[in-house]
Amino acid sequence: YQFAEECWIFDGPDVRFMTLDIPTRMTVLRTNSGLWVHSPIPITPDIRDFISSHGTVSQVIAPNNLHHLYVADWIREYPEAVFVAAPGLMEKRPDLAFTDQLQPEKVYSWSDEVEHAHFSGNRYLEEVVFFHRKTKTLILTDLVLNLKIDNYSAWQRMLARFDGVAYPDGMSPRFLRWSMRDKTVARACYERILTWAPEQVIISHGECLTKNGADEVRKRLGWIAC
Repeated sequence: YQFAEECWIFDGPDVRFMTLDIPTRMTVLRTNSGLWVHSPIPITPDIRDFISSHGTVSQVIAPNNLHHLYVADWIREYPEAVFVAAPGLMEKRPDLAFTDQLQPEKVYSWSDEVEHAHFSGNRYLEEVVFFHRKTKTLILTDLVLNLKIDNYSAWQRMLARFDGVAYPDGMSPRFLRWSMRDKTVARACYERILTWAPEQVIISHGECLTKNGADEVRKRLGWIAC
């Protein structure tokens, strides 16, 4: 559904991670160069219909080293698009025909409309975060989870609360917070996000944050600054 002007989100299938069934989400922005697709999910008839009526897929973004499951489907369906990988993903998935890699200071065709910053310094996660200038929307992938747990088992609810990812107060998973090698480089990303002054936040796993975006960022990512 439409999240903001020229910004849509699509929910995908659940994935199992650390015994939790986690919802997935794709974000699509309409930019001057076409449709910009973040964290692709399986292509459904509804998604095909949406794309055919809203433009041409110009870029498909795999935003971290964990989000690559459905990229091959999009390469087959939209071979004319530019496929851009997070750092480390091209080496992890040499079978995928990525055409570019996200770099911290590189200028891309969408950079006037969508800014980016790199979260690094973690043993397991290298993620690129994005900011849609027009709608002041921050787009995160795995840095924050905000999971509704009503349908979880008692064990899953306990784990989600322990990990700090349960709605409405979901934040970065505990394993992510505990596996930092260098907070200095991560802090630079956090501070860059705050300079953007986001008003809302798209969460790829869980409930999005539709108001007080900058305050929500401080609440859920403030551990990086400590």
